[in-house]
Amino acid sequence: MVKYERPSDEEIATRAHQLYVESDCESGHDIDNWLQAEYELMHLPVRELANLPDPQKGEASRKSIVELVRAAMF
Repeated sequence: MVKYERPSDEEIATRAHQLYVESDCESGHDIDNWLQAEYELMHLPVRELANLPDPQKGEASRKSIVELVRAAMF
């Protein structure tokens, strides 16, 4: 089982600052930017999984986890 660690406050702060800059430095959204950054970073492993190549299909009736994640995201 893969252990997933919560993003550090520094990682969240860095992404929150990127969101602030991307919004043309619009003030008053610091909490929104923090929560958005935290959400994005916590879901990053799912996004990376969605970008993996499809594994070899052994059984036609079974879907791979990659296919299921892609279906849920797109």
